[in-house]
Amino acid sequence: MEWFNLARRSLCAGLLIGCAGFAYSMTGGVVGSFLFCFGLFGVLYGKWALYTGYAGSYEWHEAKDWGRLFYILIGNLVGVLAIAGILAVSSEAIIEKANEVVSKIIADRTSSEWWQLVIRGIGTGFIMEIAVRYGREAKYMTLLLGVPVFIFCGLPHCVADIFYYGVDWFTQGGSPVNYLMPWVSAIIGNLIGCNIPRLLTVKE
Repeated sequence: MEWFNLARRSLCAGLLIGCAGFAYSMTGGVVGSFLFCFGLFGVLYGKWALYTGYAGSYEWHEAKDWGRLFYILIGNLVGVLAIAGILAVSSEAIIEKANEVVSKIIADRTSSEWWQLVIRGIGTGFIMEIAVRYGREAKYMTLLLGVPVFIFCGLPHCVADIFYYGVDWFTQGGSPVNYLMPWVSAIIGNLIGCNIPRLLTVKE
């Protein structure tokens, strides 16, 4: 039952981030970055399981926690790809508009070196850990501002990026192999970044 609930919660989180990515791909810019906050707010309110919401809170000496985090990531992936699939069967106008935004993100990710994406991913993880940590305490300004910050800085988020990869794959015939290195690099970077706040926190 525990793993079923985790699958359900991680899938829901992926669907929410996919919806946020859809909104961002339709607007971009300042408006899109704030609309993307819908996904993170939804995750917090629903207590769904998002990779960057849990990567900084598990105990890494526990093998079971590594399993949970991997399980969450896969659930997120499935949920996000489902929304990318919905976009892919939308009208040509919607697909064309989305690809204007998506193509720029894809070009950035695939043209960057793996180590650059790891370092930039650390920034995303750090921002998201702060945003989620205080968001759970109903201090939402870090969430409301944190999402636009990582988007405008061009920092990779391993779950959000899956939406863009999915759209490119489904609508432009892109190869998933080309996304693998950027995605894995973002996963590693996000994981490191999510753990920085607790490593630097001094317990009084």
